[in-house]
Amino acid sequence: MLIKFFPNGKGAGAGPVGYLVAERVLDYDGNRDLIRDADGQPVTVTRDPLPEVLRGNPERTEALIDASRHQWTYRAGVISFAGSDDPTEDQQAEVMDGFERLAFAGLDPEQYEVLWVRHRHEGRVELHFCTPRLELTTGKSLNIAPPGYQDAYDSLRDVMNQRHGWADPMDVERTQEVRNTIEAPTRAQGRDELHSWIQDQIDMGLITNRASMVDALADAGFDLPRTGKAYITARDPDTGERWRLKGEIFHEDWQADPVERETERGARRDQTRTRRLDLVPAQELQDRFEEHCGRRAAYHRERYAPLSDRDSEPVRDAAEVAPPLADDLALADRRDGADGDRLDDGRELLLDGASEPLGADGDGPDTDRTVADPGPIEDAAQDLHNGRTGRHLHSDRGGLDDPTDSLGTRLARLRRAVGDGLRGLREGFDRLGDTLDRQDRERTGWLERLRDLAHSFTSRIHEGLERIAERRGELQDAERELAAELDLSESRRREIEGQLDSQEAHAERGLRH
Repeated sequence: MLIKFFPNGKGAGAGPVGYLVAERVLDYDGNRDLIRDADGQPVTVTRDPLPEVLRGNPERTEALIDASRHQWTYRAGVISFAGSDDPTEDQQAEVMDGFERLAFAGLDPEQYEVLWVRHRHEGRVELHFCTPRLELTTGKSLNIAPPGYQDAYDSLRDVMNQRHGWADPMDVERTQEVRNTIEAPTRAQGRDELHSWIQDQIDMGLITNRASMVDALADAGFDLPRTGKAYITARDPDTGERWRLKGEIFHEDWQADPVERETERGARRDQTRTRRLDLVPAQELQDRFEEHCGRRAAYHRERYAPLSDRDSEPVRDAAEVAPPLADDLALADRRDGADGDRLDDGRELLLDGASEPLGADGDGPDTDRTVADPGPIEDAAQDLHNGRTGRHLHSDRGGLDDPTDSLGTRLARLRRAVGDGLRGLREGFDRLGDTLDRQDRERTGWLERLRDLAHSFTSRIHEGLERIAERRGELQDAERELAAELDLSESRRREIEGQLDSQEAHAERGLRH
């Protein structure tokens, strides 16, 4: 089992959602080339069996993606199983639960939306997911795969593969399909990531031979200066970095046979051998997964803290126009990042609902997509986005300087404002305390690891010194034994020489007589 995120994530929701649930799709040949009829029109085929929606609502997911005003509007990918894995319904649900627990750690179900669709038409189970890149209560961008995400999802992959004995994409039987090269760490990391990406494309059936591999690399933006009989040279046009890729899968006559590959892997799995995950304790893998969940939960709780009642009132006003999406549409106008009150068109949301242009260094509008004929719902949200609410926001809430209010009313509002501020301070201190506690736990964990490493290193040094002392004693004993044997040999030699001299003298005396 492997977890793969797709690189695309911009545009309307009809694209990713439509692909997941479509009954008919374009037909490709064994080289992943589009099949066309006699008139040159693309040929379509019906998926068999048809896609199955397991969780979520396709229409709601598509609407939320369309409601987002961020540049990146969704995240999509697949959890793909090998044919030999054959996960049960309960196991598939367990994998989806683990994925959501990691991706949306620390969030309540009403804060996110995710669509799960199962595909079986490729002869194996594929659990496709698509989620709006939007946190639903604040309108901020919610990226479940930020930079460095691979380690977190690899921890989930390893836990599930070890627990159920599924195919491990990082096992030695797969790594032998590419040839390792000794090089600088940063360059080696780029090569490893490229190898992993190619292997994922092969496992998902998107690369079936060398020709489709060349096309996939070109589509991904790589230049291919040279393609030899047993290698491919890939170049990153942005950095100029070049990698010569060698191994079995880069030969010009290589072809992927999914059935044969799965049969071979199943046969290897039956042999008595040690797999990569067999060398790691199950609790260590689980702890690694829990650590990633904890870090992501702490980040999510800090970034998506609930809005106060005062900040939520404009959202409720928008919801009265056209529920239930107006809430998401109005809040989605705020940009992602630290400047959460800056609008996508380069203006800042002021207290009274008006907006003014930023300086020359302000952010410009998102231009990756446009919404045609937005309709009454998005018109209302756009009015709020542009500050055209028809009245000032502080007037809507009843300003403190309203001359028509009584003194008691104004004092009550002052007390509420002070209470809101104190609650905000308490929440801030609580979050600060949680952050400090987490940092203390992490620091303690690192210190424990360092102590364990130092203890292990010291123990090994002592063991080595003891072995050296034992060996030295053995050598000294052997030296003494050899010296004793030499002394004995010398004494015997002298005895024999004396006997010979005596016999020689006796013989001489006999000759004289």
